[in-house]
Amino acid sequence: MLNGETPPESGLFFFEVERAPVSLQANPNKKMEFKEFITSKLEKVSFMLTGDIKISIEWFIHEKKRYETSSSADIDNIIKPLMDSLCGPQGIMVDDNQVQSVNCHWLDYHDLEKEKIVITVEFFPTDFVLKEGLFFVEVDKNLYMPLWESLDKKAQKAMVELYEQGIKIRDMMVANAGFDYYSAKSVMAGQRVFHKGRLEGFVLKKKTEV
Repeated sequence: MLNGETPPESGLFFFEVERAPVSLQANPNKKMEFKEFITSKLEKVSFMLTGDIKISIEWFIHEKKRYETSSSADIDNIIKPLMDSLCGPQGIMVDDNQVQSVNCHWLDYHDLEKEKIVITVEFFPTDFVLKEGLFFVEVDKNLYMPLWESLDKKAQKAMVELYEQGIKIRDMMVANAGFDYYSAKSVMAGQRVFHKGRLEGFVLKKKTEV
């Protein structure tokens, strides 16, 4: 389900991770190992989601381990490490600020020695980009939009200029015509932009480089 070039048109997919989650309080090395394990399961995914996302997490763990030991993590503490593992160049989304809601719960699992996580992702089917040749170019102060190396240079420049023009018109409508932000943004291109601080690990370029 996760090895296609584009996400499912249904706007929904899920995948399983056959291991225990890690806690937010775990040491950095353990959290990094967990992230590397998750991203290894996503290496065949050719796309990256760029719009709003809803995530459901099902944690399967034996009732005895959950109730009669102190070794399992608190359920609220497993969310952040998992979200971080889904983000970045090797993940399925750019940054976890795209996540609108998270539903996380545990279920009794028949195997005392094993645990697993089932992650369900709900998204807008048209809000994605391809990973191959992906980079982000600055279109406003610290704001970057996604583009691809395979795209003709003239097309890259035209897309940047189009977005810049949209920003200028939007700001003029708010400042001079009494429009609110949400009404004015209708003149802009539909592609979401991301703040520079949310693009760790991605290739970033200035406008002069396209």
